[in-house]
Amino acid sequence: MKKVKVFKYEKVGNNSNCDKVLDCEAQFHEFGVDYEEFETGAVNFSTAIIELENGEIKNVPVELITFIK
Repeated sequence: MKKVKVFKYEKVGNNSNCDKVLDCEAQFHEFGVDYEEFETGAVNFSTAIIELENGEIKNVPVELITFIK
């Protein structure tokens, strides 16, 4: 398994914009798919299935991970 840095979007200060900040490091298992529902239908997006140090499994959008060399 490869190690990854996992990021999250966080509101910083009084600004209405969110910044991508480091959340944790984890082990990458494989790519997956998730979806979000809208009024006009569902939209699929690619995800990364990761395992945290405590054994918890998460399915996060791929733009929120970076592989560690």
